[in-house]
Amino acid sequence: MKPVNYIPNFIWKLNYNFEYEGGVLQYDVGCLFDEIAKKDIIRNSMLEDGDAFSTAIASRSPIAPHNWECLQKFFNVIYPKLKVIWDDWEYFDMGFRPVQSWVNLHKKGGRTLEHSHSPCPMVLSCYLKAPEGSGDFLVRDPLESHRSGYPQESQETIWRLIEVKTNDILVFPGWLQHKTQPNATDEDRVVLTFNYEGF
Repeated sequence: MKPVNYIPNFIWKLNYNFEYEGGVLQYDVGCLFDEIAKKDIIRNSMLEDGDAFSTAIASRSPIAPHNWECLQKFFNVIYPKLKVIWDDWEYFDMGFRPVQSWVNLHKKGGRTLEHSHSPCPMVLSCYLKAPEGSGDFLVRDPLESHRSGYPQESQETIWRLIEVKTNDILVFPGWLQHKTQPNATDEDRVVLTFNYEGF
């Protein structure tokens, strides 16, 4: 007995050693937050709750992470894996690239609220730092409305938890509603996000 997979897998988990703590990437993340603070831009976006900050307001600017030299090796390594996912989702046969990027920093109690990235076709959430107990990723069941009348309590099953740890990368389509659990630790949780588009 085995299930028949008739729709694509819309959530993929990859792994990459970002060498974040004490490295160039951590330095660049710190500089990004400093640069935004210098411009008197409010860093706590509408989607960040509690002790949480985001650089999303500068996601298309020249200082956004997808323009950083220190991430070029990552882009080269990850592209063939993303191509497999892109094809699995039956997207048009075309090139794709990151066009937006930002960093979310969650201190104790901080979290990201429910949202989507639509109409972006592919999103990468990269966990640069995710200490044990700092909260996991939650996805809203996209078949929620179709499960009406099923012998289950929909409000208990509407959110699906995906465990994450440092160096995990979650890849999903932009229409997928998602959020994060609050960070329950005294350490920062740091998440780097990319929106990819076809060209």
